Amino acid sequence: MPAFSEEIETKLALLPEQPGVYLWKDKDGTIIYIGKALNLKHRIKNYLNPAGKDLKTEHLIKNIADLDYIITNSEADAFILEATLVKRYRPKYNIMLKDDKRYPFVKITVNEPFPRIFITRELLKDNAKYFGPYTEVRYLRNTLRDLEWIFPLRSCNRNIPKIKYKQPCMNFQLGKCPAPCIGNISQKNYAKTVNQLLRFFNGRYTELLDELRTEMQNASAELRFEEAGKFRDRIIAIERIQKRQSVFNVEGGNIDIIGFYREEKRAVCVILKMKNGAIIHQENYPLTNLDYEEPDSILASFLQLYYADREEMPEEVLLPFAPKDMDKLNSWLGNKLQIPQRGEKTKLIAMAKTNAFNIVEESKLAHLRKANRTIFPVQELKEALKLPKLPRKIVCMDISTIQGSDTVSSAVFFENGKSKKKYYRHFIIRSIETQNDYAAMQETMARFLTETEKEPQMKPDLIVIDGGKGQLSASEQILRASGKNDISIIALAKRAEEVFVPGNEQSIILPRSSSALRLLINIRDEAHRFALSLHRKRRSRRTLESELESISGIGEKNKFLLLKELGSVENIANANRETLSKIKGIGPKIAEKIYNHFHST
Repeated sequence: MPAFSEEIETKLALLPEQPGVYLWKDKDGTIIYIGKALNLKHRIKNYLNPAGKDLKTEHLIKNIADLDYIITNSEADAFILEATLVKRYRPKYNIMLKDDKRYPFVKITVNEPFPRIFITRELLKDNAKYFGPYTEVRYLRNTLRDLEWIFPLRSCNRNIPKIKYKQPCMNFQLGKCPAPCIGNISQKNYAKTVNQLLRFFNGRYTELLDELRTEMQNASAELRFEEAGKFRDRIIAIERIQKRQSVFNVEGGNIDIIGFYREEKRAVCVILKMKNGAIIHQENYPLTNLDYEEPDSILASFLQLYYADREEMPEEVLLPFAPKDMDKLNSWLGNKLQIPQRGEKTKLIAMAKTNAFNIVEESKLAHLRKANRTIFPVQELKEALKLPKLPRKIVCMDISTIQGSDTVSSAVFFENGKSKKKYYRHFIIRSIETQNDYAAMQETMARFLTETEKEPQMKPDLIVIDGGKGQLSASEQILRASGKNDISIIALAKRAEEVFVPGNEQSIILPRSSSALRLLINIRDEAHRFALSLHRKRRSRRTLESELESISGIGEKNKFLLLKELGSVENIANANRETLSKIKGIGPKIAEKIYNHFHST
């Protein structure tokens, strides 16, 4: 049982059996973790039980020096209060939205006689209309620049209609404002433009376009051709924006589609915002404080942080997998959470996940050229085999031997699915005299790991062994003994292209259509080819050397002179009489013998 301070022990005895939020503090009084509970007494006393604690909780308990708690009316209130306090205090052991910065919103001040449109980072309860947040600020500014011409509204701080100004600003001359400040437009006609803009932000494109087409036709029929031309230009501009957005037929609803991707200490949640069946924008939220956290806990924390202060909720929230405490979260969010299993919604989840992967990938590889970035089969391989990180660097090892003679091995190196031959290695097996694939693979593993210490760039994320469970077990012993526990290892058996992973008795069968399997086979075949090339070369050399030994009348001194001058037995066999006789110490007579030996039929 952890030893808490006397002050905490006193508080523990007085804990209420009510919902609320608890705040653990360190010796300096800094809040290090904030949690919620349906029953504060039961939840906090769980920390006294040392059994079954994860690493994160163990670290937290070691740093606890004080406790505060706040009672709430309900568990739903505790959800909201926890998220608010986490955002405010940013505790060390809580999952956080990275930087927790305020993302910009589009604000339309519908509570004014002549509403304004502008970007703000303050979300106030002032009856204005807010759209967002927009995590892609450049995209937001570009969109607003387009909208200035389609729906001209003021963005200034002029006091209208209390003061009637004499001259409009430059925006009127540019056609970006109808100048209500000088009485150039009635409040009724101005409100019509505001309503059209609100429908645009709500994704009601069809309704808006139909209205504009009607107005264009009416203006044309009344010979107001200049005005009709303006309506036509607005229609074209809206259609152009609409084409840039992904449209799906998902009952035309307002849906949040959540994408999640994690690799090591990086994780991101992506939200695709769908309005009336069209994805109108994307929000990206990198996450921090992920040590020892599982994906379900990370997703649950994100949902709580994100939806705690939302005034407008979507009709549905599509999730890639079940978050921790999904039933409680779903109840809190009005039963809007769904995990699609088939149909169009699964395609939306796949798209959100792809975007989340790309954001993590860009953050890790921002300095690399695009051509060097990770290919999809590498991503698929990580997911199919549940690897802890992307296997960008893969090494495959293979043994080549014929009846126990000339045993050699190879280690081929691939990065992002492409071979890097400068990191290929050949090994002549020295530790065994008879055929023993397990021992040969162990020697290969040990010698390759030594190579990685000389050249750290060669250190792989994944090692693939050509073989089955036996070869995998033997190789894993050497890998783990080296202390390089951040390198994953698998085996690929030729018989049925089965994949074996440590700790699993059953093999993993990847579909034949899998790009991850094709990548593994490609790497394995390359390792086999590279090992076989050395084996053939050594056998050929041995054959030629025995040929040289069999020539009568050629002493050791002459063999040395021939090899020194020509470099190999193969070159000696291909040399003509003249070349052989010119070698100092050989002469025409011995040259004739050598030539006849290799060229006699």
